[in-house]
Amino acid sequence: MLVSVIIPAIRWDAHLDRALASIAAQDLPPGVRLEVAVALAEPTTAPVPTSVIDGEPVLVVNNPGGSIPVGLNRAVAATSGELVARVDSRCVLPPDYLARVVSGLADLTVGAVGGAALVLDRGFLGSAYAVAFNSPLLGPSRYRFSRASGPTDSSYLGAWRRETLAAVDGFDERLPRNQDNDLAERIQGRGLVVRYDADAVVGYVAGRSLRGTLRHHYSFGWWRMAQRNQGGQGLAPRHLAVVAAAATVVIGASVALARPRSRRRAVAAGAVAYGAAALGAWSTAARLRSARPDLDLAPLHPLGIAAAPALAAAADAGWALGLVRGRRAAGQAPPIHRQRDRQEESAPGRLRPDRPSPDAG
Repeated sequence: MLVSVIIPAIRWDAHLDRALASIAAQDLPPGVRLEVAVALAEPTTAPVPTSVIDGEPVLVVNNPGGSIPVGLNRAVAATSGELVARVDSRCVLPPDYLARVVSGLADLTVGAVGGAALVLDRGFLGSAYAVAFNSPLLGPSRYRFSRASGPTDSSYLGAWRRETLAAVDGFDERLPRNQDNDLAERIQGRGLVVRYDADAVVGYVAGRSLRGTLRHHYSFGWWRMAQRNQGGQGLAPRHLAVVAAAATVVIGASVALARPRSRRRAVAAGAVAYGAAALGAWSTAARLRSARPDLDLAPLHPLGIAAAPALAAAADAGWALGLVRGRRAAGQAPPIHRQRDRQEESAPGRLRPDRPSPDAG
C-alpha cells in the first residue's frame, strides 16, 4: 500500500526539515510505502533531500499563490497513493502516526482520521498559548486536549482514502481557513465517520507574535461565517455552546460589578475563577504533553501559565469579533493582515483569503 503524505508550506526551512525527519522516522506496518509531496509557495535554493524513506524522492509541487487548499489539492493530484495524509510544515509526528491512520482507515465506515495538536512553543507567550490551546480555554475542540478517542466533527491534520477525497471534490479552494472543518463536514454528509485518535499526538509550532495570534483567531471566526455563507454548517454545536457560555459570564459579571454591594464579592470570585482556570488548563495541557515523551521540551514558563486565561479570553474575543464581522460582510473579502508568513491573494473571482500561515486549517 502506498500512502501519499502532502505538506503545504510557505518556504523550505528548518521547520519543514524537522517535519520531514519525523516522516522518515515512521514505524510503518509491513507492506506500507510512502511518497511525499510538498506544495511550496516560495522557490527554494536549498538542496532538496533526495529521499524521505525507502528511496522515494520528495516531490516539490509549485504553489505560487500560497493558498493552503490549492496547495493541498495540487499535492493530491501530483501523487497516487491509496491513502492521503496531510502533514503541516511546522509539525513533528510521533513515530507511529502514519501506522495509526492506516489502521483507522481500514474501517470502511471511517472517512477521515486525525489526531491531537500539541503546541511546542515555550517562553512567556509561547507557554501561555500552549496552555490555552491545549485546554478547553480556546473552545471544546477534542483535538486540542481530549485523551479519549472516538467520532468527532473535525480532527487535526487528517488522513483519507483517495476515493473519499475524490467523491467530495477535495478541499474547497475558497476557504484558506477552516478548509479542514469543511472537508470533514462534507465527508460526514456522505454517511462516513470522522475519527479522532487521541494517541496520535502531533507536535506543532505556532511561532506567532501576540498580534499575530489574535489576528489568527479573528480570521478563523471570519472564515467560519464565510463557510456558512457558502452553504456549509460553519458553526458546530460546540461553537454555539462557547458563545453562550461566554455571554453568560460577561452578563453575570457586568451585573454583579454594577451593584456596589456585590462588587467586592464579584472581584474575589473572579480572581478565584481565574486561578482555577489557569490551574485546570495547565493540568490539561500537561496531560497531553505526557503523551509525547520523545519530545525534549523545556518547562512551561510559570508566568505564561498564569497568563493563559487572559490570552485565551483575548483570542476568543477576536474569534467572536470575526464571527460578527464575517456575518455582516457576507460575500465580501475579509481584511488583509500584513503578517509574517502571509501569502499572495487568491485568483480573481474567488473569495479573497486572509493570507494563510503555513500551519493552518
